Amino acid sequence: MACDGVGPSYTCTRLLQGMASRGLTGPLFVNRARAQLEGLDYRASLPGPLAAAPYRVVSDRATRRTNRRYMTEIRQGDIAYLWPAAPLHVYQKIHDMGLPIIAEGINTRMEHARSILDAVYSAEGLEPAHGITQARIDEENEKLKLTTAIFAPSSGVERSLAGAIDETRILPASYGVALDQLRPPRREVPEEGPTVLFVGSGSVRKGLHQLLRAWAVAGIKGRLLLAGTIDPVIQTLCADQLNRDDVETLGFVTDVETLYEKADVFVLPSYEEGDPLVTYEAAAHGLPIIASAMGAGRIGEESGCNLDVDPDRPESIVEALRTLTSSPDTLRDYGARSATAVEAYGWMDVGARRADQLVRHLADAP
Repeated sequence: MACDGVGPSYTCTRLLQGMASRGLTGPLFVNRARAQLEGLDYRASLPGPLAAAPYRVVSDRATRRTNRRYMTEIRQGDIAYLWPAAPLHVYQKIHDMGLPIIAEGINTRMEHARSILDAVYSAEGLEPAHGITQARIDEENEKLKLTTAIFAPSSGVERSLAGAIDETRILPASYGVALDQLRPPRREVPEEGPTVLFVGSGSVRKGLHQLLRAWAVAGIKGRLLLAGTIDPVIQTLCADQLNRDDVETLGFVTDVETLYEKADVFVLPSYEEGDPLVTYEAAAHGLPIIASAMGAGRIGEESGCNLDVDPDRPESIVEALRTLTSSPDTLRDYGARSATAVEAYGWMDVGARRADQLVRHLADAP
């Protein structure tokens, strides 16, 4: 993948930085590295001018080179830490070398995710549009067979792995947030009412259709702010709700930090997730959080900081919205819960815990 400071590559580099604080370190192999962090050793396959070329033009060439370089440099005594984009043949070659393979479960296992999403699309009378094919499922399952252990960043990921890999090889973990970043204090709720923020792809998977339906029923004085590209299927399903005067769609947003600062509530009623970074970001900004179990991720499960909702029951979202916005005191209370809970999830601490956990696991392995 490209290491551009966003998405999975951002998560990977922040975890590695924390793991390095425990002495567990090594080179990171990427297609290109536009974003670098102190203390990490990069091997970028697109140096100089090629790194600035349109990525779609050079990505295939870079991927082949990254795979070759990785297999050339890995040695006996190394640990192979492979993220989902690593191809099956790399897993097979490393397994044949007898080296431990540690995988990263950034989302729930695809076979499990497909069953969840198929049911959601069916309930809406739609053909599935999640893109999870049997070929992708088969490849992922083959990789799991070759895996020594896998980090599961949420209980949802853990459950999805049941039956596909021995439970002793599942390492419960989490993701995190940059706690060293300065954030302004929470604002007072304006007279025109609270701003409720959704961040992410506007898709069936994220439960956006249920949030829009709940918002229309809740009758709250305020506005619903949607940051992310809205899928065509949501535009069709929820055309009336999206056209409401109190719903604002922003499309793809680069400056999400400003939105967290302007928001009063964060909501993520996802059907399927790994451990969403947006929830940690919302907590770091001291926002009250409404989320499904998947949307709340590890921080919600371990701290109980959020109001739980069931995306299959939009009335639960209505109730949560009304509860949180019933008074400024309620908003402040749940915001304080978020701010307290997130203190345990700084990237350095999360990465350090993973390093200690991995060392213990490998030491105990037969």
